Amino acid sequence: MKLYRSVRSLAMILCLCLLLTACGGGTRTTPAEGGGTSAGGTASGGASGGAAEAGGGTLTIAIQDEVEGCDVQQVTWTNVVHELIYEPLVVFSPDLSEIQPSFAESYSVTNDYIEFVLPADAKFSNGDALDANALKASVDRYLAISDYAGDLDAVSDIEVVDERTVRYNLTGPAPYMWCSIASIFGGVVDVAVAETVGDEEFNRQPVANGLYYVDEWVQGSQITLKRNEYFKTANPNLTNKGAAPFDTIVIRFIPDEFTRVSELESGDVDIIYNVPTTSMADLEANPDVNVYNYLQPGVSFLNLQTGKGLLEDANVRMALSYAVDRDELNAALDGVVTPTYGFISEAQAGYSAAEEAKLAGELAFAPDKAKQLLADAGWADVDGDGILEKDGQKLSFEMLLPSDRASLKASGPVLQKQFAAIGVDAQIREYEADYIKQQMREDAYDMGSRNFEWADADILYYVFTEESGYQWDDPAVTAALVTARQENDTAKRVDAYAAASELLAKDFKAISLFADNYIIATKGNINGLIVTNDGRSWLSDVTKN
Repeated sequence: MKLYRSVRSLAMILCLCLLLTACGGGTRTTPAEGGGTSAGGTASGGASGGAAEAGGGTLTIAIQDEVEGCDVQQVTWTNVVHELIYEPLVVFSPDLSEIQPSFAESYSVTNDYIEFVLPADAKFSNGDALDANALKASVDRYLAISDYAGDLDAVSDIEVVDERTVRYNLTGPAPYMWCSIASIFGGVVDVAVAETVGDEEFNRQPVANGLYYVDEWVQGSQITLKRNEYFKTANPNLTNKGAAPFDTIVIRFIPDEFTRVSELESGDVDIIYNVPTTSMADLEANPDVNVYNYLQPGVSFLNLQTGKGLLEDANVRMALSYAVDRDELNAALDGVVTPTYGFISEAQAGYSAAEEAKLAGELAFAPDKAKQLLADAGWADVDGDGILEKDGQKLSFEMLLPSDRASLKASGPVLQKQFAAIGVDAQIREYEADYIKQQMREDAYDMGSRNFEWADADILYYVFTEESGYQWDDPAVTAALVTARQENDTAKRVDAYAAASELLAKDFKAISLFADNYIIATKGNINGLIVTNDGRSWLSDVTKN
């Protein structure tokens, strides 16, 4: 999976709640009232697990997109290449319910700071010491050169407490900041090497703290990674907390989706990412293939014009919402999506199953209700052609769909048919997703499709407020999302996003459709791959029979 960052800071598009877990005992430290956590709240990962015995062999992976660079502080999106060469200080648990130690041996949090303790004798992949000063230098470089320095806006300064301990002093409670710290963008780079070789060369062959390091990058073809013999992790989800079982990983760039599948089926690659939806059923039925399922951490939806034109009338927008039969959409797309009614999927922190069930009942497919809403608004089929009219104007508009987003593109004819059933003519216009976004930013649309992917509900703040760059102006929605993104307490945070979801759904400014179902596929002799709810993959325990 290709993990994007927007032009805004990562902290501005991904927030993960301040969930503190003492991983050794499985207990949780509850955030204190008013922000932060109670003093002394700690979490540790038990980094006692040593390196696996020296392994060997090569693992071959096929992905769709060649990386734009390997230095995580210079790139704008990541994929499995970066996951293998960087290790963040902390990670989110597979189900996104906890923040757990990873490269950091332990961490502690108060209202005023976050403190990380590094493992003893930690090293970069080249053997350079990775102590508190090296970590501070990495963060300072991130703040100096990254387009996303705003990730750490809440950090007033980085303090070296001792050789292994670094303290992030805070200007105030900032639960949304955890998203960047726990992401691959929070990996540690060897600044001394970067300053010696220069940013351009470092972007090709960075020295970092991950499971592997870059040995060779043949542009347009593949990247070869070699095992980092100094690797350590405290990730409690992994059995092997040391060096990787394979000494080499070759990651091939194969843009054509069907070629990736055929390479897996022929045995020329061991693991493939970005599996096309049309191949999912065949791979799942293949006894010689292992399939790992995960859900889009976000939703695909229709954004509706509210400031002018036919859709300015809330009754028309409401009618369109009730006209959507998500179960029919799911069937037409061969089950490669999961219907959604709210705007937070199950693969995002902040998700409320109760709120989703509530919205599913309130916004269920109701064509008769849709027709009545339109009739009450003065629309009628005057000439008998099946399209409603009012004041001599047909209820007809363009529905912009992405040519480069398979599920949304395939949903077009189904949605068009459903809207036609209530007397609405939705004319499909296909463009690349980036063009559709531009049209929406310029307010030159009636109905446009969008999707977003990130593992936390805070992304809604940058989709459904003026911060998005789109024509949104709803003070109640904005206030609800601000409240939610500033809430530290886990349960209260879920409730706050439920309240925001309620406002979004009932304003009928957008119609949630579905979350995509994704898979990662491996050969049948590959075991031990861990894939999280939101699609992160961990390869420390992978074996090849």
